[in-house]
Parts: sequence; structure tokens; C-alpha cells
Amino acid sequence: MTQFVFLPFLIILTHCAPLFSQNQNQILDENLCTVQLYLAGAQLTIPVLNVNAGNGALVLEFDHTNDEIRDYVYTFVHCNSDWNPSDLIDNEYISGFSEDRIIDFQPSFNTLSQYVHYTLSLPNRNMRWTKSGNYLLKVYDNTDDEKTLVLVRRFCVVEPAWRIDAHFVKTSAVSRMNTHHEIDFAVNYGTVRITNPQNDVKAFVLQNGNWSNTLGPLPPYISRGEQLIYDYQDKIVFPAGKDWRLFDIRTFDVRGENVKNVIERPTWYEVTLMPDKSRAGLPAIYRGDINGRFSIQNLNANQTTLQCDYAKVLFSILQNGPLEDEDVYVFGELTDWQLKPEFKMEYSNEARAYVCEAWLKQGFYNYEYRVMNRRSGVVDEEGFEGNWYETPNKYTILTYFRPFGARYERLMGAVTIDSKNRQ
Repeated sequence: MTQFVFLPFLIILTHCAPLFSQNQNQILDENLCTVQLYLAGAQLTIPVLNVNAGNGALVLEFDHTNDEIRDYVYTFVHCNSDWNPSDLIDNEYISGFSEDRIIDFQPSFNTLSQYVHYTLSLPNRNMRWTKSGNYLLKVYDNTDDEKTLVLVRRFCVVEPAWRIDAHFVKTSAVSRMNTHHEIDFAVNYGTVRITNPQNDVKAFVLQNGNWSNTLGPLPPYISRGEQLIYDYQDKIVFPAGKDWRLFDIRTFDVRGENVKNVIERPTWYEVTLMPDKSRAGLPAIYRGDINGRFSIQNLNANQTTLQCDYAKVLFSILQNGPLEDEDVYVFGELTDWQLKPEFKMEYSNEARAYVCEAWLKQGFYNYEYRVMNRRSGVVDEEGFEGNWYETPNKYTILTYFRPFGARYERLMGAVTIDSKNRQ
């Protein structure tokens, strides 16, 4: 007879941006641009890979915006599920050197803006991980023999030993039925001995690879046989948003989609996007997107990505007057999924719009506008965008295991599901 074990506990489910603030993705040098960390051959993937992945399975790319060669060194740090360093020392989770140089770099050519492009592939013959879990990839500038941290990126290494079966359900809150996505899932842990699921197992769910609005830690709701069941009512819920806004600057020879004007300056391009309007309260129009990401590409004939140039891109969203006690930001992977000061918009009385200028590389971009109360720091779920249940999003579920007495959390399973495939 199937047995159900109910796990009583007091649980408060919150988005975990405050918990992760100290060890989040960061760019600490204003000269570093266009940072991407992805699975090799798939620029739009999130960095979650197998513990036994072959050399070069993970790729880091970034630019330093002048023609000076910098001496960059890197390492990675093993972390628990809360992104704080685990109790392991480096030789317990790194095989090879604990620190190494980035030696793959190339200067741009035939570009108005000069930069040096750096590439790092992991694992490699000098360094590889040996344990599953969360990792912080840290890059230091050692040019002046004073190591300075300039870049932090998160990635996850999964064993994988557990299977995760997930599906979408209609949220039980009537007010959210047409605007939010709710997920239920079950973790099949097989023969692994779990004596205290409430304390030993944690799950996290993130939307579109965005760590800033992660839900967790989530203990299992019930245990059934060799399964841990996450079947909450109105708890594992995300605002669905709408299809992301987009613009195309893969070439500056013609105006791409949503581009109003392109001007060539002596040392850069200047791109003005078409003025945007609020979409809150409007029905969604499905047109396809890349879930808030960006892709560096060059459509000019016989040119490589090293000939991708940079541009000052002017964003604007029409608004009859400035919002009271609220700030507006451009948001997406292009902002590191953060509300960054350099992407904060200012109200222009002349344009009757919020405006912002950003330094971006040739490519295809998704973005949206976020509205934040400057007193409380709370982001308005509707803002200028609104939410629509039909919006396709990708959700990644990560499950961690730390039995009593263990010194670190193992990442036992990971799965990504797409809401466009929901029944």
C-alpha cells in the first residue's frame, strides 16, 4: 500500500534576491562589456551542466573596451544552494590548479570602437570541478600585480542522480489565473537514503535563467514512496509577463527591427530605438522572443564577431508625466537581470518620455521596462508591461541534497520546462 508522509513545517516562500545579493553575478570594472556565460555552441542557454562534462563545455566571453591587453586570472568557488561558500577547501572540488590565466584573447578589427575580446572554456586541462553544486566563477585583473576582482558569474554543476517531473497547473488564486504560471513537480530520488526530507532536501525554481527572482528554498510538501512531492497551492507561482520587447542591431548598414535611426560617429555608432508605449492592461500578442536574453551576431557579409561594433543605444518609453515615487529601468539579460544605476531612466519633459542610453554591442536583444518604488524597493508586477498567462517562459528546477553531517550540498537534479508546451 502506498504510504504518504506529511512534512509539517512553517514555510515562508520568497523570491531570493536579498539572500543572494553578496554573491550574485557582478561586473566590477566599467570597462568590461557584453559578458556571457553559456553552454558551448548554444549562446542562449543557462550555465547548468553535468559534473562529468567534457573539456570546453562551458564558455565565458567578455570584452575590455580599449586596445590594452589585460592580465586576467580566474578561479571558481564551490557554494551551497544559498550561494555562500561551502565548507570545502579548493583542492576538494578542483582538480588541477586552483587559479589560472585567461590566455585566449583577440583585439577587434575594422571597428570604430576598439576592444579586446576574451574567451575562457571550462573545464580545461588545467582546471576542472570534481563535485556537484553551485559555483562562482571569479575573474581578477592582475595587470598591475594587484589582483582586483572584476567579474563574478554563477554556474551550476549537476550529478545528475534524481529525475524531476514537472508540469504547469492553473493557480488556485482566481486573481492570478490569467496572469501567472504555477508549477507542481515531483523529485524521484530512487534508492538514495533520505532520513529527514524537510531538512536534507531543498529545491529552487528560476524563470528564464534569472537568479534575481528565484523561488526557494522549497522543502518537499509530502513524501510518497521514492518521490518527494512539491504540490503547493498558490506558492510556486511566477508573474508570466509578456513577450519581451526586442531590437535588432546585427548590422548598422540598415535599420533593423524597432530601430528608428542609426548615425555613424567618429568612434562609435549612435542608435535610436522606436519610442515604446505601455503594454499594461493590453492583451498579449505572441510574436516569439528569446526570453529576455541577447545574442551577439554580425549580419555584414564576410565579417566575424570580432568585427561587431558598439553603439550608444537610446531607449525611450512614452509617459505623459513623471511617475510619483517610482523609478523606471531598462531590464533583461543586457542589465545582468538587475536594476542597475546605468540603466535607470530619466524623465524628459521635451520628449514626454522616460529615456536612457546604453553602450551595447551588435546583436539581437530582448528587453523590458521595470518600475520600482524608490521608497520600498518593491517592483511593480504590472508596470509598463503587464502579465498574460499565455506568455511562454522557461523555468529551471534545481534540487539539492545535504544529509546530516555532510559538509556541502550536492546538486542532484535539474530540469528546464517551457510554458509554451503546457497542456
